[in-house]
Amino acid sequence: MAERFFASCPRGLEATLVAELAGLGASNAKPVDGGVGFEGGYDLAYRANLESRIASRILWRVGSGRYRNEKDVHALAKAIPWATHFRPDRTLRVDVAATRSPLTSLEFATLTIKDAVCDRCRDDTGKRPSIDKRAPDVRVAAHLTADEATFYLDTSGEPLFKRGYRRDTEEAPLRENLAAGLIALTGWKSDAAFLDPMCGSGTIAIEAALIAADRAPGLARTFGFQKLAWFDGPSWQRMKQAARDRIRKAPAPPLIHASDIAPHAVAKTESNARAAG
Repeated sequence: MAERFFASCPRGLEATLVAELAGLGASNAKPVDGGVGFEGGYDLAYRANLESRIASRILWRVGSGRYRNEKDVHALAKAIPWATHFRPDRTLRVDVAATRSPLTSLEFATLTIKDAVCDRCRDDTGKRPSIDKRAPDVRVAAHLTADEATFYLDTSGEPLFKRGYRRDTEEAPLRENLAAGLIALTGWKSDAAFLDPMCGSGTIAIEAALIAADRAPGLARTFGFQKLAWFDGPSWQRMKQAARDRIRKAPAPPLIHASDIAPHAVAKTESNARAAG
């Protein structure tokens, strides 16, 4: 049976993300404001995290239901068998977002869901997860509408725009997935010349180079799904190796050019480009 996922993204890039996810093997990809719902197997969660240039996070849907108050939200969250999805000795964080929710306090809703998750784990295993808001093993995400609560496990961990290469940035740096989305919207093909004459810290030019090299943007990082019960290490290593094997070498002369009036910006671009390989 196909699993249900939600990929968040910068607003305005939903249609671009639909096309990208379909190319990765997703089925029933449907855009909504700020993201795309789609279906597929657990291997698709691996692939989407590794390969998506547009998504911010890949969330795995684990439950939903209608609610009227905090008591209902607690009951819905407690009904989910959390210990079958991750070990109770994992550290935990809960995040809640809402659209027209009747609840008066999202902070209290977050606490309610956290208690429900921990109570269910304790009931099932005798152990409660510890809370770690800074670097948790597992992230639970909940979205509350006017009358429905949907619960997810975050398969990404750190946001996907954190590729791992950007060490030096200019002021107000452009997020990597937004840069990749802007490139996609231009219709640029990697056999054509590319010029960024105001490169700042180089994010747009580096994303163009990653596209031209067919280099998966997630090769240099880890993901949240590696802490979930269905993670298959050998399958994941094979997928990563296949992504490494297809990387193209840089052409000579180069097709991608970046420049800036500020010498320190060029230096930062050079540093980030080296970190990106």
